[in-house]
Amino acid sequence: MAIALAIFSLIIVLLSAYGVFQPSVLTSFVRRFMAGLGLWVAVVARLILALLLWFSAPLSHTPVTFQVLAILALVAGIALPIIGVQRILKLLDWVASWRQLAIRLWCLLGVGFGGFLLWSIS
Repeated sequence: MAIALAIFSLIIVLLSAYGVFQPSVLTSFVRRFMAGLGLWVAVVARLILALLLWFSAPLSHTPVTFQVLAILALVAGIALPIIGVQRILKLLDWVASWRQLAIRLWCLLGVGFGGFLLWSIS
């Protein structure tokens, strides 16, 4: 489980870092991604993240934090289909209207989150 979570965390770091350097390209990618099965891929990714966090918690430096994050990921995975693609696209349009610096800073939080997961599971 820890190796799978480390790989997942590395993907989070790489995608977030891409957003730091190319925020408009990342928002365009997410918009295209949401067409078709993108919503369901995002749901499955969050559910997998929830499972990985929950079962990796005892192996981590921060087990309680991992359990809280697992619950949040589970809630997010359940909430996405309820929210729906149209509302997610409206949210994405709103984020895309932000200044580039704000998007970069938000993506930098994603880099920090992935880095925290990697550190905690090491």
